[in-house]
Amino acid sequence: MRLSSAVFARSTQRAACYAQVEKLLAERNSQHSIVRVTGVSRMTVAKLANKAQSVRTPLPRLRPKKAQRHEWEALELDEMWTFVGRRKRKVWLWLAVERASRRIVAWVTGRRDAATARRLWQALPRRCRRHGWYFTDLFPTYVGVLPRWQHRRCPKGSGGTSVIEAIHCSLRQRCGVLVRKSCSFSKSLPMHSARIKICIDQHNQRIMLP
Repeated sequence: MRLSSAVFARSTQRAACYAQVEKLLAERNSQHSIVRVTGVSRMTVAKLANKAQSVRTPLPRLRPKKAQRHEWEALELDEMWTFVGRRKRKVWLWLAVERASRRIVAWVTGRRDAATARRLWQALPRRCRRHGWYFTDLFPTYVGVLPRWQHRRCPKGSGGTSVIEAIHCSLRQRCGVLVRKSCSFSKSLPMHSARIKICIDQHNQRIMLP
């Protein structure tokens, strides 16, 4: 009986420690700092990040006050510069955000080209591809990917992409691997994507129904 109680206590403590690691992965911390704070090995931290990446998280339901009342929805699309390993190895983070709810409905990483833009288009939920207005900046790549009559190009400073730009700033402040000048940058692309996914999932969870 004592042995089983001790095993249960250790497993509970381990689960609580792992939950803390997952929360720290979504904050502005490097892997080494997480190891120092929690005492968990670096390999375990990497495994927890990869496990979170492999889980497909559904989009959260909206609160009633933020639910869309119209059939057509306004989405803002934009790309954000990041890097992996060194600053010359650029990896662009492409986001699609619902303007009314501020949910991140789709995201991809890759180059700043038409192929990655098409991947973002394919990652959008079917409802958003069929019933949506797309607000972007004047980056010409969007013209050849988004439906012409649903696309709205917004000059810089017009406010047409202010929501997604604010989310960019929020993600950079929260996620260490997105900070431009930091020691928390990713050294591998899989870990880079894993940290971004954890942060985006937590962003969406904050607007989820209780």
